[in-house]
Amino acid sequence: MNSGVYEIVNLVNGKRYIGSSVNINHRFRQHTSLLKLNKHHTNHLQNAWNKYGLENFSFQIIEQCDAS
Repeated sequence: MNSGVYEIVNLVNGKRYIGSSVNINHRFRQHTSLLKLNKHHTNHLQNAWNKYGLENFSFQIIEQCDAS
């Protein structure tokens, strides 16, 4: 299990969503699922996802750490 800080990057305009989680892989799946369902809690990210599509976003781990 990966804990730490991650970012979702819009490859078209370089804007970023920064988050943290004790289980980054699970959180990434949650983000992707909510975005596909058009139900993400961050309107800016949802609108960009709707406009540019999955292929124009990347998910990157910025830093890993222990979940303690």
